[in-house]
Amino acid sequence: MLNLADNVLALRQLATLRLSAASALVCQGQNLWLLADDALVLQRYSLSGDWQAEQILLPGTLPVDAKQRKPLKPDFEALLSLPGDRLLALGSGSTERRCRGCLVEADSVRVIDLSPLYQALAGHFQELNIEGGVVCRGQLLLAQRGNGRGWENAVVLLDLSRVLRDLENGQLSAAALLQIVPLQLPELDGVPLSLTDLSVAPSGALYFSATAEATESSYLDGACVGSVLGCLDEHLAIVELTLLRPTVKIEGLAFQADGRPLLVADADDAAIASPLFTLDGLSEPAGSN
Repeated sequence: MLNLADNVLALRQLATLRLSAASALVCQGQNLWLLADDALVLQRYSLSGDWQAEQILLPGTLPVDAKQRKPLKPDFEALLSLPGDRLLALGSGSTERRCRGCLVEADSVRVIDLSPLYQALAGHFQELNIEGGVVCRGQLLLAQRGNGRGWENAVVLLDLSRVLRDLENGQLSAAALLQIVPLQLPELDGVPLSLTDLSVAPSGALYFSATAEATESSYLDGACVGSVLGCLDEHLAIVELTLLRPTVKIEGLAFQADGRPLLVADADDAAIASPLFTLDGLSEPAGSN
């Protein structure tokens, strides 16, 4: 069982967002881009959390009722910045319907077929559930969240140059897959931690967020008992874990140019708007970059 009594940071709320189920965020200059896993849009905010605009990713509407909405949502769980200030939103792959992505460039959106890559990844995991992504050291890293059978957390390494070529053809292919690195996360209050996002600090240090959610399914939600912020070294070994308070399910992580982290939480309740947080006093561990 994880004991982080001496390594705790307090989340400071900056704003309340115009979406619930916030799942991923990216900082690009003075813009903060946000996804929700139960919506069809990408939202833009200021770095302080002031709403600015909204962009449709997929056409249509989703049912208001949560039970009807869940099987129909694209489950956009990862958002990452690509060269040229492009954005790539990725579905989780936890069901066949959730194998779509969207490539966003200026005002244009192109739907991306993730099935070729996700079918290959599904052969490595009992339950595929991609929850985060980031470009790091010339590669594209994906976070496999181990909140299903087997609790299989891992970092998936893709060849960035192949990914960029694949995107021109409207897909991600298995040929981009370089390596899968399992990540052993401890328990928090008896509940296993599972990855929810990846982000690179301006220094080059690779960070992740993880949450302990009492469920054995990548599809069904459970009670959250807490979240952590972690740092990985160049070999993708954990060099630091920090417990975050208060207890919220952190789903997204990004860094501003000045090194200040931004985080979003999902309350698993459509009636509760997601909060935007920051952390004061975060210091990078030695050997993290």
